[in-house]
Amino acid sequence: MAEAFRLPYEFVDYLLKPGLDCGSFRVPLDAYLSGNHSNGGADSAVSLIGNIRSKVRDGGTGPTLQELYGSGLDAMWRGCGHPDVIRGVWKFLCRNKEALKSVKVGVYDRRDQGEPDEKNKVGGGTVYDLYFKGRSDKEAIAKMVDDRFFGLDCIGFMGNFMVWVGEWDTYKNNSPTRWADKVFKNPVNKAEDIKELDLLCWSGHVAIVDWIWRMVDDTAVLVDICQSSSGGPQCNSKVILRQTSVKSGGKRLFKIEHRGTPSMPVHSNCTIMRRDGFFY
Repeated sequence: MAEAFRLPYEFVDYLLKPGLDCGSFRVPLDAYLSGNHSNGGADSAVSLIGNIRSKVRDGGTGPTLQELYGSGLDAMWRGCGHPDVIRGVWKFLCRNKEALKSVKVGVYDRRDQGEPDEKNKVGGGTVYDLYFKGRSDKEAIAKMVDDRFFGLDCIGFMGNFMVWVGEWDTYKNNSPTRWADKVFKNPVNKAEDIKELDLLCWSGHVAIVDWIWRMVDDTAVLVDICQSSSGGPQCNSKVILRQTSVKSGGKRLFKIEHRGTPSMPVHSNCTIMRRDGFFY
């Protein structure tokens, strides 16, 4: 637990502006991807990884993706992949695109929250024909991101931020509720006490305070929030958090009085938690 010298918005910029480095080009990782079926699922990603991880050898005789990245592939399709693994897979696909003529995948839309057990298939074919044929490598990878073969969910974003900023040595898998119980353990009870790097917690989502602008009044504060939610990694500018008179499980609830720009996708009441010794 230590001082952080970079803010969450800088991690968002690393992912998006101009994106992950693939050598001769960069592609923004601007998609939300979750292995949780109720949060849309990761059916396209599962189809790709299942069909390619041990099938294609780099350059025909080199290592497979499984041999290169192992369990990192499983984290990736859950929406928790390390950026270095993601861009490594991108470069592997580009180097071996001719071999992708024999690798078939299904393309799936998000699962509906009301029917999370039902897949929404919208297409299929070989990876080469669907993505690389007639496109540059950069365009092919960007299209695959658009089709949700790659992305981050809220815990993937937060866990990778903790590694990127040096707070963790390696990624640690935690559900949203465990982030509040095991990682950021100390509840914040007043708007005036909210600081950068405090965590907004819902039962199924987390986001992080990026910047404190000013107090709006005695019980509300103007902040920037960073997270990965619908639309992928993002920074929501000029959000108003207002403390309420209500507590849940002994923790103060805060209202998202203004959702900022772009609007925060998750905007129900939340708790705010702090990690010991973690500050900007």
